[in-house]
Amino acid sequence: MRKRTSGFHLRSWALCLGVIWGTPGRAQEAGSVYIQGSEVNLRGGASTDGEVVKKVLIGTECQKLEGAQKKGWVRLKCGEAEGFTLEKLVGADKPNLETLLAQAQDAAKSAKERLDAAARAATLEPQNEQASQLLTQLFFDVNFEQLAKDKRKGGLHESFLVVCNPRGMQNPRTHEQCLTDELEKIEYDWHQLSIRDDRFVSAMFREGNLVVYTGHMKSRAKGRFDPEDDEFNIVIESRSRSPIADALKASLQKGARSADPDANRYSNFEGEYAGMPVLSPAAYRIFRSLPSVWYNLTEWSGERYILVNCGSIVGRVLHVDVHHRASIQRSDLPRVEDVPQTDRIKDISKNDSVHHFELCNYRGCQTSQTLTWPTDEPGIARWKTEQLQGSDGKAHVLNEYFSTNKGAPNEVRYHHCYEGIQ
Repeated sequence: MRKRTSGFHLRSWALCLGVIWGTPGRAQEAGSVYIQGSEVNLRGGASTDGEVVKKVLIGTECQKLEGAQKKGWVRLKCGEAEGFTLEKLVGADKPNLETLLAQAQDAAKSAKERLDAAARAATLEPQNEQASQLLTQLFFDVNFEQLAKDKRKGGLHESFLVVCNPRGMQNPRTHEQCLTDELEKIEYDWHQLSIRDDRFVSAMFREGNLVVYTGHMKSRAKGRFDPEDDEFNIVIESRSRSPIADALKASLQKGARSADPDANRYSNFEGEYAGMPVLSPAAYRIFRSLPSVWYNLTEWSGERYILVNCGSIVGRVLHVDVHHRASIQRSDLPRVEDVPQTDRIKDISKNDSVHHFELCNYRGCQTSQTLTWPTDEPGIARWKTEQLQGSDGKAHVLNEYFSTNKGAPNEVRYHHCYEGIQ
């Protein structure tokens, strides 16, 4: 699956980093000018590739200097720093909070123009609550607008299964709680989630960056979302990760959930832990190319077949979550109440038809597994599990067996638990 980041998100975070075009008046030929963009880069040369000398906030008074020598650029002195910026980002009039707030609420303007004005207002007056609230609201409005376009025109369409309320769960959760739990099964500082009908925008601050996912919830068997379903798919349409300007960070954080220090949020199934490995883009593409459900084959008298024992089949499921953390879950299929044995996948490589998995758990990464698929036998795959043991560092084979992916043509034999089963 081809991974891409929506062009909108790149533009939107650049907006918050100081590439806000706005509509200020043109700079005068000489004398004082004022920064109009929320946070503008002062560069060493008249080019967007020039080294950033200083970041200058909206409302800062600067002196226009001679020597821009390039149309659309101006040379400024802001305090002790000198450099170049785009002419459209400066103006003769000092920005006014009331004017910016009015622009942010002007229904005749597009959501992106209003977001621009709100970002500048919140940067100009960080303590103004109205500006902060408008910035948060318009941030989500613009993201929801883009989500609708991505959904129609070809977003990522990455689908992930969520088992919302497993059998035997004493306190059933809402779909909003299940979605929140899935998104927050990763280390983060704070998280603000907005849900509108079946669509969502997730803004999470982690590792010094703003990580934004947009997507929707979808029923597994129906074309529409059914809030009564115990299982549903999360469909991610776009992902972005970038630094964030102070004004937007402060605004989003006010209504955000702080990180849950309780490690139990990782315990929905065996093997979840805080440091779970994330697949690289190349490994993720290999993983998503494989069938997700595999049935073990029983061998007897030279024949291989699927054995249905008491209504279930020994098998495994290849699972991946919304953060691209993958696992191999081993259990009887279909699962009822048993907890699967789970191995986390650190990395995947492929050589012809041989897929090599590096496996980890909270004790370390000492096990590997290979899947040979396809093989010379139609519908048959070969699995081999190895473990590093001893000081020699050599791998020791733990087991080998044959398997088939769900839907492949193979003989099925039944072993009934008691008389009367049909």
